[in-house]
Amino acid sequence: MALLGIAYPNTQDFLAQNRDWMLVHDQSNRIAGALWHQQDSAGQRVIRGQLGTYFYCFYGAAFSKLNHSEIQEDDLKKIAAEGPARLMAQFWGKYLFICFDQAARKFICCSDPSSQWTLYWSWSSRHGLLFSDTITCLHQALVENGERPAWNKAFFTTWLRTGSVQNGELPFDRINEIPVGCAVSYTDGGKPQLLTVWDPLKHAIKGHGETPFDILKNYLNKFVSLAERPVLELSGGLESSAVLLALRALSSAEQPLFCAHYYHADVASSNELEHARAVAQSTRACLHEVDAKILSFAPVQSVPRVAKPHIRYCLLAFNQYFANQLEKRENTQLISGHGGDSLFLSPPPFGALADAALAWQWRRLARVAMDLALIRRASLVEVVTSAARSLCSADPSENISGTFDLLSTDAQHEPFDRRTPLHPFLQQTKIRLPGKLYQLFLAFLSLDDIRAPSYPFTSRTHYPFLCQPMVEFALSTPSYDHFEGAHNRIVLRKSVSAATSYPNLWRRNKGETSGIDLLGIRDHKDHLMTLCLEGFLAKEGYLDLKRTRAAIDNSSKGHSNYFMDLLHLYAVELFIQGWQ
Repeated sequence: MALLGIAYPNTQDFLAQNRDWMLVHDQSNRIAGALWHQQDSAGQRVIRGQLGTYFYCFYGAAFSKLNHSEIQEDDLKKIAAEGPARLMAQFWGKYLFICFDQAARKFICCSDPSSQWTLYWSWSSRHGLLFSDTITCLHQALVENGERPAWNKAFFTTWLRTGSVQNGELPFDRINEIPVGCAVSYTDGGKPQLLTVWDPLKHAIKGHGETPFDILKNYLNKFVSLAERPVLELSGGLESSAVLLALRALSSAEQPLFCAHYYHADVASSNELEHARAVAQSTRACLHEVDAKILSFAPVQSVPRVAKPHIRYCLLAFNQYFANQLEKRENTQLISGHGGDSLFLSPPPFGALADAALAWQWRRLARVAMDLALIRRASLVEVVTSAARSLCSADPSENISGTFDLLSTDAQHEPFDRRTPLHPFLQQTKIRLPGKLYQLFLAFLSLDDIRAPSYPFTSRTHYPFLCQPMVEFALSTPSYDHFEGAHNRIVLRKSVSAATSYPNLWRRNKGETSGIDLLGIRDHKDHLMTLCLEGFLAKEGYLDLKRTRAAIDNSSKGHSNYFMDLLHLYAVELFIQGWQ
């Protein structure tokens, strides 16, 4: 669905465009706002209602955390009066929520905190607040009204150094996104404000005995139709195997399940095909095996327009190749197990030992320290020292390096604050448990990560491990309870194992794929040189060209010192290319 809206316009010329606007008026019959949406082929549930001076719109689906019943109009009336914090505390799903307080001439909107629906907004003294769930729709609306956004050049310096900007800032001047679990509030005559309306540490519903496997099944049951023949990206690892086992638990034995495993036959260390085959055979699923002939950084013919750069851009050509291998190609709906390793701490941080100490878990300290040493392959001295260091600086911005070794001398002198790109909740929270803060940082990083569309697939990918109940469940579990002995993600493993008895959930070997990316740099060195040394960042003076050339040359020989820098650089250049 494509949605475009405006709140409290100061002029009416924007509404004269050829759109079927639904107008909202205040008590004096002035236009408070206008809404336009275009349904996709599947359609979306739309609820509009009025409670006194509150007018609200709800798009999508939401379910009670207590009994998973669908949200009703009476629920929405209470939410309209109390605000979207009530919505996120009591319900979960995929939705947009919009509300006008016609008496106070106030507007507020948000989307679900599982990042399945993103909202973008722009404010000007001329047009009021414009918002849309589609970046191209909002950008075009601004262009049509003579307010073409310029590049937000400060964004690029921050993104190059961090690889993630979670505070709502975008590469476009005057266009922002609403961060995960936040809402934008706007009062006529004022300026927009971002409000944090979701507390992922407190909103989990306790005492109902739900396990991670139950949550997976609930999500898949509500949002995935097996009749549409979705395809699970099956690595054979814990998360994707858990999703496949949950799909089989929900379906009949005769129901066909489809999954795909991609691998590099020439790189033995990356090949986990045997594990994918094992779980597919166990669940009687149809496994499509794709030998990935396309390496990272391969040139692409068409680059999509998205809201911001993403390091997965190095895989655009591979994604196109992968899509062409599937029966329905770009129309295929994917299911991914992405996010579970972050939420359930793989690997667990040394700060988990500090959390145990601060929680007065004295009897468990020795066991936690030994388990960390085993999983992290570190000495006990290193475990204790690292835990003490995290205790002294419990700051999530410590997880952001803030360095980009290819910056020009002028760009290096630009001011940079590590806390600025963090999610607003992380900037405001008073919690000082280093392990928990690290887990929070990873959770928001993963939720921000999935906002990028899975081009060239036109349908949004399902991420069951990043649905709101799963995020809240994982964050409600102490960091030191997420591992045991040689196994991380122990809560998830035990849950799925108890429900299915599938043995491979306890394997210890894991494939390694980082070398494949360096092979891609080697094979596509000339393409990388041209794109990076003659691109937007080079022309704008962001890069030290001599150092960048040397970085590409060294990486093509198998050295990984500059690998992340080149990922960030390449992502920005392809992002710009998409908009040009």
